[in-house]
Amino acid sequence: MFIFENEIHTVVQVPPGSSPDYERNNPVSRLLTAIEGVELSAERQHYVVDSVQYLFPFSDAVLYGPSGDQSHVTDPRQQDNKNDFQKQNLQDFQLGATQLTRGYATAGDWTGPFLHISYTPALESPLAGGGTYRDATVLLYLKVGKSDTGPALLTVPYNELTHRYEIELWAHEGQGLADALGPKGAVALARGELQTRPDLVRGSLSDFQGSAFDRMRDEARDAGAALRMFDYVPEHSMHPVRSLRIRLAWKSASEDAWDSADGGDYRYEFGMVLRGWKNYLGVGQSGQPHGGIGSLEYRNLFSNYFDYEGQRRQEYGDDWLPELGRDLEPWNVDALGHKPPAVRREASMPVNYMDLHLLKPCCAIGIHRHRDNLEAFVMMNGKSLMVTGDWCKFPQRDRAFEIRTMLPGDVVLIRGGQFHGLINSLDENVRLFMFGGYD
Repeated sequence: MFIFENEIHTVVQVPPGSSPDYERNNPVSRLLTAIEGVELSAERQHYVVDSVQYLFPFSDAVLYGPSGDQSHVTDPRQQDNKNDFQKQNLQDFQLGATQLTRGYATAGDWTGPFLHISYTPALESPLAGGGTYRDATVLLYLKVGKSDTGPALLTVPYNELTHRYEIELWAHEGQGLADALGPKGAVALARGELQTRPDLVRGSLSDFQGSAFDRMRDEARDAGAALRMFDYVPEHSMHPVRSLRIRLAWKSASEDAWDSADGGDYRYEFGMVLRGWKNYLGVGQSGQPHGGIGSLEYRNLFSNYFDYEGQRRQEYGDDWLPELGRDLEPWNVDALGHKPPAVRREASMPVNYMDLHLLKPCCAIGIHRHRDNLEAFVMMNGKSLMVTGDWCKFPQRDRAFEIRTMLPGDVVLIRGGQFHGLINSLDENVRLFMFGGYD
């Protein structure tokens, strides 16, 4: 990974004794506006609302600097004041040309994954040629997980309502779908905006819920084992604990220009580390737990035991990081409060604070990052939108804000340096438990 050196030079310095104006052009409000602008291809009743997840690629992140007499310290590698909560709050960002949405769609007796991709060629796009791209369609190379379009590119039509090129792929097999849709979905299907592509978008909700899944869980329990999720239906496009990696590139309808990140393809990842009652490493039942009475059902959410990390390490190779640990750079502070002499790895997560939060209606925790610490958000009651995003460039993905719904019992783990925020957009209070360490 590398830090965006140019962003250090754009840090907004705040004079001592003053504070930023968070009421004006707040990044949280801008993300909510982006979410409201997403136009899915079918009627609202065809989507499982709380399953919908958003990915908004961004660039040019601008941060606020430290407060007080440290206001001149704009390099995050030099910001060691752990009690300065202003530093590294997000001030501005630039959204990219592509937006992605995934979740569960439903039609008739079928419920399964969908992937919606939206694009507008920027003026600097090779497709625009320094002007405006005006063709009725654009072509798309797409790879979802391990499956791709190959040379047969997808044709993506222009949407007059959103003024963007949009396509939505369903894992549905196609038979009888038109009859199960409302007028909006039927029109999108007929014009090629909504397509059935179970070869690219895979799986069904019944893979993780329902009688068949319950039977497998019970069989594992009867055998004295837990049902382990990481290697179960690994190509599922809504897998509860695996990231979904997506590569794509855009081509003009005349096939004379590519927008492809200089030939390397754009790389995106739905990878928020969200766990809970429906997202877990393993589920099982323990009789007489720790010498007690009766039995309990358990869900392993994060663990350095039982070889869960061994499974992840084998799958991700050089991209692997322990979920409850991190790689330390020389400018980080380790679990004991010391600067390490060189890059090294900590495998666990110490805890230096635990907080309870009550978010009032329409309250939001602003988008910000901490240089060092890992942090966990636990939703106790209510519902909220969780925002995460990369603060640096990783080889396997471009930077993007990812937004998912948190429900009671859900846990989101924030990595060191990762942008994060939380939005209570409802008219009721949200109770939140937070804990973390290092910074």
